[in-house]
Amino acid sequence: MKSASTRVGVLPDFLVIGAMKAGTTSLYHYLEAHPSVFMPPVKELDFFVESANWGRGIDWYRRQFEGAAGFAAVGEASTAYSKHPIVPGVPERVAMHMPGCRLVYVVRDPVERIASHYRHRWANGSERAPIDDAVVRDPVYLACSRYAEQVRRYLDHFPREQLLVLTAEDLRHDRAATIDAVYRFLGVEPGFRPATLGEEHYRAESRATYPPAVWRLRKALKRRMPAAKRAKEMVDSTLPALVRRLAPSSPSRTKARREPSTAISDELRRRLAEALRDDVDRLRPYLREDWNGWGIA
Repeated sequence: MKSASTRVGVLPDFLVIGAMKAGTTSLYHYLEAHPSVFMPPVKELDFFVESANWGRGIDWYRRQFEGAAGFAAVGEASTAYSKHPIVPGVPERVAMHMPGCRLVYVVRDPVERIASHYRHRWANGSERAPIDDAVVRDPVYLACSRYAEQVRRYLDHFPREQLLVLTAEDLRHDRAATIDAVYRFLGVEPGFRPATLGEEHYRAESRATYPPAVWRLRKALKRRMPAAKRAKEMVDSTLPALVRRLAPSSPSRTKARREPSTAISDELRRRLAEALRDDVDRLRPYLREDWNGWGIA
């Protein structure tokens, strides 16, 4: 076994752990632009996910951070790290290898996050049920919006001071102050303004929609090149044109695929809010005093 001094790469000292559909891709780009921060060229390494890359081993993970020596902060962003119990065991695995790791968790109005999650799954072909049925039937939607439960799981293994929770709403509407708070938390100079700070990246409503066969190809390509430069962005920038060339759709069929009914009815919103109220209330101590609880708690 190689000694620590001869291993290639380093382990990160911070993780952006999610939440899914809460602005983590934008945050990833803002962080990688900072001259003192190293982020690997592909977002969502998913190393600590047993069904994804955990089996590749810790040396594989280290290799994703080649070139990170000398940076003040080294990290990665994977939203699967906050999907308990759908994706179990992540905090334990992180603590096993990186007990001093700082954790950045971006949360969003949980009902709006669920709607965006549904659009994401509808676009990639993994969801076809109407929204009112899907978000009640499949536990993944509520699980990823139970933010306090995710926080509790991490705080079972990490001290409170290693966790920063911020809202997607602040990241969108008070971007400079919010990114400065993240920079301070990571121990790098605040005040840096990335050229992309005025942009939001990879929003669900702008994603390409693929037929099921193409979605399977997309997943296969990502598995074959897990550390390729910006694998997700590369795949999504090339597949839509390929799909149009190989299997052009009529305008009516394309419109039907790209415009599911994602409106959440008042009754569904009430049911989701009721299911999430206790979790939202338990999240309050981790956010600023004037946070409004998204009108749920």
